[in-house]
Amino acid sequence: MNASINLLAIRLLVAIGITIILVIVMLQVKWSNRFCRQNAYGAFIPVTYGVIPAIALMMIMLVVHPTPLSACLLVLGFCIVGLLDDIYGSAAYRGIKGHLSALRQGTITTGLIKLVASPIMATLFAVSEYGFQNWLAYVYIIMIAASSNAFNLLDLRPGRSQGFAIISLLGILIIFPAPIVVGAILVLLITIIPDARAKVMMGDSGAIAIGAGIALVVIASSNITLSVTYTILVVWLNLVAEKYSLGTLIAQNVVLRKIDSLLGRRT
Repeated sequence: MNASINLLAIRLLVAIGITIILVIVMLQVKWSNRFCRQNAYGAFIPVTYGVIPAIALMMIMLVVHPTPLSACLLVLGFCIVGLLDDIYGSAAYRGIKGHLSALRQGTITTGLIKLVASPIMATLFAVSEYGFQNWLAYVYIIMIAASSNAFNLLDLRPGRSQGFAIISLLGILIIFPAPIVVGAILVLLITIIPDARAKVMMGDSGAIAIGAGIALVVIASSNITLSVTYTILVVWLNLVAEKYSLGTLIAQNVVLRKIDSLLGRRT
């Protein structure tokens, strides 16, 4: 038992070490304008930084998730479709309605590809691991797709998406105190630093991968109550965001505004 615990600890430490190295390397690379965007503060910064937290979560999945390869590939898939949108996407179309409107005009956006690919990838994962007969597989499909989009919707200010991901994981940790939760928290505490300081943009490659990663942590708990509750919350958040601006709602709520101000640069 002690030997297996020690091996797990070593693997987690290796994942954390690699994450630190990747963050440092990412910050040292001189990125071309193709991979940079102007942020809200006028600086041109890399928009592909989300690949780093995605890789970090992939390592955690490989080390401690009950279905390591499938979980890792799922995070990778979300990262890739997000990266496609980061590099080739247009700001002309926003939200589900915007992408559907573009489709009616004969335009297939990278955002639409992302919206279609997300539930497909979630379905492939859930059905392959849990089967068509298991009703939880369908809960997991909805959870993964809704969670990925929910954290993408939050990614409008430095550190916000990763910050709320960490807060979510801390809440999950109370119910499910397990190495996968601790590992996810630790790597995100590292990757959030340049994001919170507005030195990089996480982009969809990180936001939707993180959302999928949080869902995978919930799935790893095998806690039906937690899974159903989390699914309801992320679906509700998606529905709210279709009608209201999440940024405005956060700004109007005293508690959320204070929490948000601690997650990253706001002025």
